[in-house]
Amino acid sequence: MFRKFWLDVIFGTIFIFGLMGLFNSFTAFKIFDVFDPIGNAFGDMELTDIVFSQLRDDPVADDRVVLVNLSNLSRGEIGMMLQIIAKYNPACIGIDSFFYDPHEDDPEGDMMLMSGLESVENLILAEKLLLDEEDPTNDTVAYSWEVFNSFANHNAFVNLVTDADTQEELKMCRTFIPQQEINGVNHVAFAVKMAEQYDSLAAADFLARNNLEEIINYRGNVLDYGATKFGNKYYALDVADVFEENFTPDIIEDKVVMFCYLGRYLGDRESFEDKFYTPLNEIYIGRAFPDMYGGVVHANIISMILNRDYIDDMSDGAGYIFAIVLCFLNVALFSLIYRKIPKWYDGITKLFQLLEIGVLTYGVIYILELYSFKAEIGVALAAVALAGDSLEVYYGVVKNSFTKEGRKSLFKVDKL
Repeated sequence: MFRKFWLDVIFGTIFIFGLMGLFNSFTAFKIFDVFDPIGNAFGDMELTDIVFSQLRDDPVADDRVVLVNLSNLSRGEIGMMLQIIAKYNPACIGIDSFFYDPHEDDPEGDMMLMSGLESVENLILAEKLLLDEEDPTNDTVAYSWEVFNSFANHNAFVNLVTDADTQEELKMCRTFIPQQEINGVNHVAFAVKMAEQYDSLAAADFLARNNLEEIINYRGNVLDYGATKFGNKYYALDVADVFEENFTPDIIEDKVVMFCYLGRYLGDRESFEDKFYTPLNEIYIGRAFPDMYGGVVHANIISMILNRDYIDDMSDGAGYIFAIVLCFLNVALFSLIYRKIPKWYDGITKLFQLLEIGVLTYGVIYILELYSFKAEIGVALAAVALAGDSLEVYYGVVKNSFTKEGRKSLFKVDKL
C-alpha cells in the first residue's frame, strides 16, 4: 500500500507537468487569442517589477555619471559641445550614437565633429552587434565611419536586450549582455567599458561573474515628470547648458560623461526615439508610455557596476527543480486528502493553493528587495495552480482507465 501511494504521487506529478506542456503547446497555436487584451496588459509585467516601481527606498543620486543631451543637433554642433566638455577633464566621454557616413552636403560639420572627437582624451565610441541567430559565423559589428572611429580610444556595443522585434513594439529592458564574442574577438558592453574608465577593478569584478546576461539593478531616471518612481538621479546637461557652460567644473572633472539622446529637450515627453519601458515605470500593468531613454539605461548599468550592487538570479534548471519538488509535495499532500477525507478535497486543496501562491508571490518580491536575488517561480506557480484539479483528473480518469474495474464502472448504469 505504501509503495502504491508513492507511485501514484510520482505518476500524478508527471501527469501535471504533462498537462503544463500541453497547455504551453496550445498557446503556440493561438487557441486562447480571445484573451489577448488581458494578456497584453499583463504580459509585459513581472512580479519583481513591483520592487523597483513601488517598494524600493529612494536611492542617493549618482554624481559620478553625467549625461549630455544630443537632442537633434548637427554634427558640427556636437563637435563644439565635445570641445567644451573635454576641457573640463572628464574621466572619459562616451557617445551613444553613430556617424555612419560622411555628409557630402556638410563637410564643414564633419570637420567640426572630427575636431571635437580629437579634443577628447579618453573617447569611447559606440558599436552595434549585428547577430545572425541562425548562423553565428555571419555575426558582424557596425561602427561609425572609419575616419570618425579612428579617434576612439575604445569601442563598445550599445545593444540592449528587449523582447521587441521591431522599433514599434513595446521595448521592455530588464537585462543586458555584458560581453559577447564575435568571430573570436571579445566585445564589451558600452556601460561596462565606461565604468572601467572610472574604476577598472569594479568593472573587472563585474565581468568576473561571467554571466551571459545580467539583470539591471535600476536606481533612477533623469527629469521624467513622474514617469518613474525615482526621477532626477543623474545629472543631465541640456544643449543650452553646455553652450552657455551653465555648470561648475567639478560636475564634469573626473566623471563619466555620456553624450546620448534625451529628447528634443530635457523633459520632452513626446519623443519616443531610443526610449524603453523599465521596471521603474510607475504604471507597471498595461504600460502606457516608455519611461527611460537608452542612455539613462546605460547610466543605471554603470552605477550598478561601480556600486558592485548586482542582482543574482535563479537558473532555469534550479527553477524547474524547485517546481518539481513543490509539485511532488503538493501531490503527496493532496493524495492523502483525496484518500482520507474526499468530501473535503475541493475546499482544502483550493485553500492550500491560494495560500501557496500568495506566499510564493510575496516571497519572490521580498527576497529581491532584501537580498537582491530574483527567484524564477513561474513554473512552480503553474504547477501549484494546476495541482488540485489535475490530480482529480488523474485519479478519476487516467488511473481508472488503466484498471478493469474502472473501465467497467464507466459504463455501469445504476438501476433507479
